[in-house]
Amino acid sequence: MNVDHKYLEELLNTISHGIAAIASILGFVILLNSISNHQIILISTLLYSFSLIILYTSSTLYHGVKNKKLKEIFRILDHCSIFILIAGTYTPIALISINGTTGWWIFAIQWSLVLIGSIFKFFFTGKYENTSLLIYIIMGWMIVLKWNILINSISTSALNLLIWGGIIYTTGIIFYVLDSRMKYSHFIWHLFVITGSTIHYIMIFKYVIN
Repeated sequence: MNVDHKYLEELLNTISHGIAAIASILGFVILLNSISNHQIILISTLLYSFSLIILYTSSTLYHGVKNKKLKEIFRILDHCSIFILIAGTYTPIALISINGTTGWWIFAIQWSLVLIGSIFKFFFTGKYENTSLLIYIIMGWMIVLKWNILINSISTSALNLLIWGGIIYTTGIIFYVLDSRMKYSHFIWHLFVITGSTIHYIMIFKYVIN
C-alpha cells in the first residue's frame, strides 16, 4: 500500500511534538515540585516551562489541524514560539546563574528580541526565512559574548550540556532548511529540537534551579 509521504510526515510531526508537549507539562510539574519559593527562581521556572509548552503545543496544533485558516494562525504561533523558547531557556541562566546587572540585561535583550521577532513573523511568516534563521541563531548563541561571565557562573557539567544542546539545535536547522527538498526532513528537525530541549531541560533541572 502506497502512503503519501507528506501525509505521513505531518502525522509524524504531530505525534512527535504532541508527545513532547505532554512531556513538557509533566516536566513543568517536576520543576515546580523541585524549586524553592524564591521569587526569581519561581518566575524563571514559570517562563521557561511555559516557553516549552507553548512551542510544542503550537507546533502540534499547526501540524495537526486541517482547517486552512486555523493552520495559518498556528503556523504564525509555531514560528513565534521558537523565539519564545530561546528566551525562555535563557531566563533561568540569566536570572539565576548569572544574575546581577549582566543577567538582567541578557534577560531584557532576549525578550525584546522575542517581541521584535514575533512582530516580524506576524507580518512575514513564510517570507524572509533566512532572516528568521539568522535571528534564531543570534539569539541562541548570544551568550558567547559574555563567555567569561558564563564560565564563572555555571559548572563545567552545566556548560557542556548548554553547549551540546545549542549545537544540536543549530545542526537541526540544516534539516529545517531542507524541508521542501528532502523527505521527512522536517520530522528530523523535530527530533533535533526534542533532543536539544531535553538536554537543556536536564541542565536547568540539575544545575540551575536546584
